Amino acid sequence: MAFSHPLSLKTRLAEADGGPVYMIWCQMPGEGQAAAMVNGGFAGVLCDMQHGFASYDEMRLMVQATGRAGGVPMMRPPLDDFGMVARGLDAGASVIIAPMINTLNDAARLVDAARYPPLASRSFGPAQALELWGMDAQSYLSAANDLTCVLAMIETAQAISNLDVILGVDGIDGVFVGPYDLSINLSGGKVGGANDPDVIDALPKIVACARKHGKISGIYASGADQARGFAAHGFNLISAISDTGLLAAGAKAVLDEV
Repeated sequence: MAFSHPLSLKTRLAEADGGPVYMIWCQMPGEGQAAAMVNGGFAGVLCDMQHGFASYDEMRLMVQATGRAGGVPMMRPPLDDFGMVARGLDAGASVIIAPMINTLNDAARLVDAARYPPLASRSFGPAQALELWGMDAQSYLSAANDLTCVLAMIETAQAISNLDVILGVDGIDGVFVGPYDLSINLSGGKVGGANDPDVIDALPKIVACARKHGKISGIYASGADQARGFAAHGFNLISAISDTGLLAAGAKAVLDEV
């Protein structure tokens, strides 16, 4: 990588000698919450616009608050909303984790929205990113394709069958496993998450394929025990818990004490 920056996941992975890097997955909007997660030690904060509750303005404020607190700002756009990919990056996001990338065409559309020419067709208008990243327009344009990170979510049997093709796309930095959708798809309709036998069987193959391509393998975990297991598998980007899961666990811990 020709460039480095504290808000870039690629920089954090290099500093961690390949990982794992731990992030948190946020469905609830809130810039104060985002900063608190970084201050609590999470390397990155993801604003989930697919199943979460954030509007564009709320996502923008979360991205900015995460970056100002020194964390890696991340965003998951709504399904098939490639326009929001570019808007998230313009707001200052460093990482895009895009849902349901199942085919070569899906991956190509994602890259086209996220990467500047000559690699792809992202339109230039990153005013908020320039302020957050502390860069002028030419410096950002020159560095953005290297500094930003584009991950394709692997959530179906079709995506697994196309994994080598997806990871081979120039501009895709890696994959991110969605265990719940993957379990539903592989099992024919059962919500097993990461405990589903078919998902368990698929995980080493996903990590191995990402390593073969020299790219990132990420995954969503439901808590610390599961996150440790994924780290042992070799995943180098792990969402250790969700904001709702963290609040529920924290509330239980306090009430158990009192």
